[in-house]
Amino acid sequence: MARLRRLSRRGAGFTLLESLVVLALMALFAGMATQLLRPPSGRLRLESATRSLCASLRATRARAIATNAESAVLFDLDRKSYSSPVGGEGKLPADAQIFLEIAHTQQLTDRLGAITFFADGTSTGGDVTLVTPQARATIGVNWLTGEATCALG
Repeated sequence: MARLRRLSRRGAGFTLLESLVVLALMALFAGMATQLLRPPSGRLRLESATRSLCASLRATRARAIATNAESAVLFDLDRKSYSSPVGGEGKLPADAQIFLEIAHTQQLTDRLGAITFFADGTSTGGDVTLVTPQARATIGVNWLTGEATCALG
């Protein structure tokens, strides 16, 4: 009988190793949860928007060459958005100031403008500058080559 009580006492509870594994898993999940619940930083949002805009400009140029027809990216500064025949509508960060330097003929209104790509790969060219409290990005489109360059600074 005493032997039976001693065996049952040994099986009760958790070992130190089991407890450490549970604590490590809880710490891992808590660390992951804080990353998922925190909104992305302003710099990351600006970087993501800049990369998307550059990709849309490059895809629009490729479409103009492939279809042998003009293709344009339209900028709406009031809505802080741009639209492309290839990628649809893209949003720019809500807290960003947007400066659009484009050819006078591409300035549709004081808050709407476009960068047009031609069948030979050239473009009307222009610069788009995005400024947030955390960072600044400049997207340039060369008028002669139509190449889009993006710089985050």
